[in-house]
Amino acid sequence: MLGARMPLPLTIIIDDPAPLINVYWWHAAESQHTDEPVLSTGEPVARDIPVDFLEQFIDVVERWQVRGKFSVLPYPAALGPIDVGWPGCDLAQLSRWLDLVRRRVTPFMDITPEILTHARALDLQRMTPLPLNERNWAEQQTAATMTPYISHALQILQRVGLAPTGVTSPWDFGIGVEEEYRLAIRQAMAGIGVDQTWYFLHADVTGTAPRSHVAWREGERWLVSLWAQVDDYLWQTMETLQADDAYVSTIADAYLTQDGRGGRLT
Repeated sequence: MLGARMPLPLTIIIDDPAPLINVYWWHAAESQHTDEPVLSTGEPVARDIPVDFLEQFIDVVERWQVRGKFSVLPYPAALGPIDVGWPGCDLAQLSRWLDLVRRRVTPFMDITPEILTHARALDLQRMTPLPLNERNWAEQQTAATMTPYISHALQILQRVGLAPTGVTSPWDFGIGVEEEYRLAIRQAMAGIGVDQTWYFLHADVTGTAPRSHVAWREGERWLVSLWAQVDDYLWQTMETLQADDAYVSTIADAYLTQDGRGGRLT
């Protein structure tokens, strides 16, 4: 009908998912210099995440037909690879988590690694954590050293039956050596037979001009730099146990108010 308004297509970018554990616990433990990190409100940071939480998330995705990107940490917090597990890992629950992602997430969302550990970088020769986190490690690397690192992450995802189509950068991994990083992504993705790929690294949470662009192209092969252009208003929810309707509404309003007249998405 002439003049009818088309629905606004929205996608959601889900970062950091890892089977069973809360990787944020390791970040908080490191920054607070303790094995008992706490939220800003004083409660302990949850170390484990039940698989039921993933199921509840998927229920929402299926109900509203949400599309987007879902990253999976191949070697979460440098504890161990998700195709094998790690000390203390409940292998039955690990299998259940991966099965849910394969069956119920991938029909709606592209899968990426968030590089390898999203914590301390991994020494691929010894398979032990390095002193530097992945962000700081990357700043000293070239395509020659980043390619096998990214490749290892992609191969783990493939071994658990996931087909990554792009790469998500933990923190701002590679931003200081972005040309080398781009080459490493292209080479690593080509190694698993993917020549049309993309990566998340940059964000512009104030401007309105589209920032995503083709960063490299050669014939039918290309690499796209996808920019996040909405701030992560959900981040603050990790620092509180508050979950009442009024609080949830304030978070939602930052994205889009109920009347559709306010929020970043307008």
